[in-house]
Amino acid sequence: MSIIIYAIIDSLQLKKRIVDTDELLNEDSEDNIEFISTDTLTAIVSFEKENKQIPSQEDLLSYASVVDKIAKKYSILPMRYGSILESYNDVIALLEKNSESFLEVLKKINNKEEFSIRVLFSSQKQISTEDGIIVKQTFPDILQGESQSKKYLQSKYEEHIIEERRLHYIEKIQSLLLYDLQKISPFIEFKKNPTTAFIIDAVVLIERTKRNKLLELVAAVQAMYPEHNVILTGPWPAYNFTQMKIS
Repeated sequence: MSIIIYAIIDSLQLKKRIVDTDELLNEDSEDNIEFISTDTLTAIVSFEKENKQIPSQEDLLSYASVVDKIAKKYSILPMRYGSILESYNDVIALLEKNSESFLEVLKKINNKEEFSIRVLFSSQKQISTEDGIIVKQTFPDILQGESQSKKYLQSKYEEHIIEERRLHYIEKIQSLLLYDLQKISPFIEFKKNPTTAFIIDAVVLIERTKRNKLLELVAAVQAMYPEHNVILTGPWPAYNFTQMKIS
């Protein structure tokens, strides 16, 4: 038998009032979850008779759904799919060995929730024309000429200038957003732009009471840059702010 761990929670959150597993999820949920607790921490788990070698998409979505439902009610340390132990005693050992680290992270994310903020170039606002900056290039003297090699170098030079301007434009918007986000939360992470379509790909951890402030900020960014697509998603379990080594 395998024990699937969905999340770790401070036991004090559960001790403040009597909580059963039906209340934690939904009464009509098909997920059989249980609590395994020490004095300070509780693991939210389910028991599986067979350990599936290759999980299906349905398995992954079901797991994520359970974590998401719990996170809507409690401040949790979410575990990623595949967090599986073999026995009840293994779970207790995990909680005890990592108690200090778990509690430190749980304190950091207490009463907070994670959001994703993305700003993308729209199809009408392509990378090469952003901010109205494309003008006829004046090439350095060393690149002047009409030969094939000179034309090749001129083309590369233009690409370099466009990329420099693109990065400058991205940095300008990022710095403006960062300035305003820091008024709401110190917990902000900018991810590397995975494609040239992204201007901003960021995650932020905010107090639950400041959700409306974040919504207002995102609306202001969209009004400031109507030519771009501004996307806010969440709240999510705090995956990006609970990274840690587990022993």
